[in-house]
Amino acid sequence: MSKVLSVPKVEEILVLARQAEGTAANAPAETERSQDLLTLLSRLCAALDCEEERRDALACLHGLAAALEKENLPALQLKTVSLPGLDCPIRLLLTKAVFSPEFWGRTFAEGLLKGKEQFRGRKIVEVGTGSGWISLLLLFFTHVKEVVGLDLNPVAITMARLNTWLNGTKSTAPGEFSMRLSLAGDPIVSAFKVEVSDLLSAPLARGEKFDHVIGCIPQVLHPKPLVLPGKQSGRRGEESETSVEGFSEEDLYDLSNYCFEQGILEDRFGLPLIASALEQSQLLLNQGGKVTLVLGGRPGRQAIESMFERRGLDARLVWMRRIQQADDTDLASLVELEKSYDIRFHFFMSRESDAGESVSAATAVKLLASGRPVYHDLLVYEAVTRFEPHVFDFVRNLSQLHLTSLRKELDFSRLQEERVSFLSRLSQSMLESRALPYPHERGDMSIRELLARYLNGFCYYPVEAADLFIAPSRAELSSIIFKLCTEKQDRILLSSTLSPVYIDAARQAGLDITVGNDDLSELCQLDDLVAPRLVLISPKQLAFPSPITIKALAQQAAKHPERIYLIDDSEHFLISSHLGANMTLRLAAQEDLPPNLILLYGLVKNTISPDLQLSFLINAPQSWLSGLDIGAELSYSRIAYPTQLLYQWLFEDLMTFPFSDNGFEDAGIVKEKKAQPVSKLSPLIKEIEQDPVFAPKPVDPESAGIIRLDYGEFEAAPPDILIKSLFKGFIDEETHVLPQIVQERICAYVKFTRHVGVSPRRVVLAQGVFPLFGAFIQAMTARLGRPPLVAVPDGSYGPLYPMLKYYGAEIMELPTSVEKAYLISSRDLQGLSPKPDVLWLTQPNNPSGVFFDPEKLRNIIDVCYNEDIYIFSDEIFFLLSDHRLGRWTPSSLSAGSYSQGHYQSKIFMVDGVAKSFASGGMRLGFLLAPDETWAADIQRYTASPPLAFLRAWDGLYSAFLDKSPNHMLDVGKVFTEVESYLMEKRRSLSQHREQLLTLLRRYNLDDGYDTPYRGGLFLLGKLTDRHEKLARNAGLLTNPGEWSRTGPMVRLCYCLEEGRFQTAMERLKTFLAEEFAEVKGGPV
Repeated sequence: MSKVLSVPKVEEILVLARQAEGTAANAPAETERSQDLLTLLSRLCAALDCEEERRDALACLHGLAAALEKENLPALQLKTVSLPGLDCPIRLLLTKAVFSPEFWGRTFAEGLLKGKEQFRGRKIVEVGTGSGWISLLLLFFTHVKEVVGLDLNPVAITMARLNTWLNGTKSTAPGEFSMRLSLAGDPIVSAFKVEVSDLLSAPLARGEKFDHVIGCIPQVLHPKPLVLPGKQSGRRGEESETSVEGFSEEDLYDLSNYCFEQGILEDRFGLPLIASALEQSQLLLNQGGKVTLVLGGRPGRQAIESMFERRGLDARLVWMRRIQQADDTDLASLVELEKSYDIRFHFFMSRESDAGESVSAATAVKLLASGRPVYHDLLVYEAVTRFEPHVFDFVRNLSQLHLTSLRKELDFSRLQEERVSFLSRLSQSMLESRALPYPHERGDMSIRELLARYLNGFCYYPVEAADLFIAPSRAELSSIIFKLCTEKQDRILLSSTLSPVYIDAARQAGLDITVGNDDLSELCQLDDLVAPRLVLISPKQLAFPSPITIKALAQQAAKHPERIYLIDDSEHFLISSHLGANMTLRLAAQEDLPPNLILLYGLVKNTISPDLQLSFLINAPQSWLSGLDIGAELSYSRIAYPTQLLYQWLFEDLMTFPFSDNGFEDAGIVKEKKAQPVSKLSPLIKEIEQDPVFAPKPVDPESAGIIRLDYGEFEAAPPDILIKSLFKGFIDEETHVLPQIVQERICAYVKFTRHVGVSPRRVVLAQGVFPLFGAFIQAMTARLGRPPLVAVPDGSYGPLYPMLKYYGAEIMELPTSVEKAYLISSRDLQGLSPKPDVLWLTQPNNPSGVFFDPEKLRNIIDVCYNEDIYIFSDEIFFLLSDHRLGRWTPSSLSAGSYSQGHYQSKIFMVDGVAKSFASGGMRLGFLLAPDETWAADIQRYTASPPLAFLRAWDGLYSAFLDKSPNHMLDVGKVFTEVESYLMEKRRSLSQHREQLLTLLRRYNLDDGYDTPYRGGLFLLGKLTDRHEKLARNAGLLTNPGEWSRTGPMVRLCYCLEEGRFQTAMERLKTFLAEEFAEVKGGPV
């Protein structure tokens, strides 16, 4: 270390100390002298750290202590703490800015020393170290290895360092000093380090870890809150640095005596700073780490212990004393808290008062004013984290995700270990890839592989992951199956216990329903009598299955090979390695099941979020897979991404061992099974299979290196508020009023984005917008008593055409042209024969990405109103307009802006979060209906999202509220986040669009549209004749003209992550250069 300024002299320090006290009547002069004194003490401290100056500095330090033993000055004092077992007392240099050891510290020391062995070999951090005497005490009396002392008060840090040298060295001869050792055998001066830190922020910033956090932290709100430089409203404990430069000694003393509000529940009890310290401790504790704190018992033990529990800590009281209330603490803030929150603090009129005989802060203040002493309890608590690995992982992931604000709302006391473990997994997934993508129609291969491993390894049922089809709920899966293999008026036989699950789907499919009981023998009799096309049963015998039961089912199915037998064994399926689990599957594995006997399973027993379900089929015919894919694509019955993660975690948690039971030689009861296909599929599915949307792609989309320009998923991170609110969905208590809350939030969103006020009861909630398409068609069919005729402009979203067929609508294709961006005009709607019931619009158009301008849109709405035609406007991409249109997409571009007033009766609008907020995997969409009756009719045909996802939606759309629904939420801040997020994403998408158009224009392959009204995630290019070659040669998949009836134009999606987009651009640039290399004169 470089040489410091000259070591100060003892007399030099004493003179300044005397002068500082002598200017008490002149506050500025006193502050100046105090600063001068601190400067000298800081020089002495620096000299102690300098090897060349250390000898002189130690002589000065010990000489100063000796002088202060004779002349104790108010500005600089020497206090001694004598303890049994120490050969000499602990000596402490103190200024007026630093606490003197008193009952708080002594009670804390007693509590700590009750468990000396817990510190052996440990690394400890002390919050609020003050003079450093508690840390020194531990070094002398325990085998602690290392202690780091932290304090926001820089004067305290200087004094603690001086006290470390004073007590860590001893004079062996005049001018000679030796190092004193801790009980663990290390030099005190190296075992105890100190630094300025607001709570634990300094070690957190460098990633340092500890075994034990100890501290004495203020818990009375400051009566006149200081505004700390770099902080708002004096708030402490946050990650940013806090400067106290220029504070008086009184201000610095108050920092150690008072705390400031943190915007959390514990504010009302004066515990906010301690709560923040507990939260921070979980970010730096090693496995098995502890927290020990001394607290004033004034809030009451229930409030204190609740604070620990809310943060996932199990706390136990290890020591307590009752002490007299200090006269240097202003209790006015506690009185105000009692008034504001109708709570009560606990003081006592004597040391001997019973615990149940406390008086309030208001009474305590009156007693003190009359000269009577009052008392309060001092409590030493030791705490460890419950479900430690999961809590530590979750809160640390939140920190890395920069979502620490969620800690204010977290209450671990309500969470079981299983849920905390899932939150750890979910947050880790967000950390690895901050995305909420659409899973595959069959479920991503990751979940299918896990399920296949489980079925093979624990149920002994042979199945390949590629043959599995995983759907969300059983009801959704059954709807797909009914479309796949039945026609209207076909008969179905249902078990009575399954009626609540499937009867609505069966009715919507137009099936003739017979409900039997649950006895297998009687169900077989009904089957023979009714002769249904499909049997969907759950015999009661499956509760305790035997080979006889399985054989009876197989024989009944073999007897009627033209029928489909779906056996729902969901109630007996467990994700478990228990020997008695899933016996139906185990027994079925030993039987040659006929190809028309299929086992259906819904995972309905998770306790984390019971409404997050998966379903799958066993022994399903191979010929069904493509039809199931079609049904999932057109109904968007896809698993939500968090649901998939939940079940992946459940399976992974079970299969953590390197081998399962069938890894042993004596488990060889499995035999290969080859189910034969059931050939009869419904004419509807056979017809839809021929649609260009389902034509084979030129290359396998899953192949390595393929970049999908045919897939309109926004590859971006969702906004922080959505991720934070998703976590809240798994943390907060479930409430069945959430759908109503979200409907209200959607009304606020519609009011802001479309400038119309609507009733919450006009809002239909669904798991994405595509289910709303089907629900709308089914409700319209029920209203009309016939299939609706839907007018669809050519050049619409490809899957829209087969989707309308799938739900039974008739399609009227309206001619459009490439020159008009496939947009119709009001003239195209006049005099149509037959008159359509519905005009289907997409705003902006998908695939061209061009909006109807405000005038054309109004004219179309006017004609439809006059012609008695409903308008169904798909506005899922509405917010993603070109950023140059303004901070928000103009409301005049939305058909939804006409959903109040004159045209209201004809307008249906859908929107959601999938595209604008890059969260397709959440499956959240809504429909705004003309009136409450329409909304109720449509809601009957589609399920509301799971409660956890509704909570996420609630959080996101709270940005559009006029005022906060609770004190935890700052809607202004959330709105700013959402607005900034959208503006950034719109700007990025606009840049991608322009870059792609510029390249296409070089070869005269662009769409040629000159309009500011662009948006969405896609555009058109004249590449249909090169579609296949582009895929095979350049690895770029696009949607050909046949896909969306756009003739020579292909759809290109530019919503890729930046790196992948630039790679795609390079490939396209190279491809086009090679394609046009032989054209005379080069590019056109």
